[in-house]
Amino acid sequence: MANIGELLEVATDVYLNATVHRVISPLIGEDRITIPFFFGPAFDATIPLLALPDELETPGIMAEPENPIFTTYGENALKSRLRTHPDVAAIHYSDLAK
Repeated sequence: MANIGELLEVATDVYLNATVHRVISPLIGEDRITIPFFFGPAFDATIPLLALPDELETPGIMAEPENPIFTTYGENALKSRLRTHPDVAAIHYSDLAK
């Protein structure tokens, strides 16, 4: 599954910034409809960098030690999997799990 916000953050050298994913649950008695769409490129696919006009200043990739963003899709997918499923990561990726 590709996080489009993170992909655009890398591609634009942080001109566009990914937002934190959050869900606000509906009140009791209200419905919520969710339609997921999953797209998974090859794990070794690299994120192309977009040439932006000179007038758009970019701060460059900002280091976030707790949430690094990589230029290779597979590294980002693994990072997300390790973070969202720590119990599964401990079994299958014990050398990578914290």
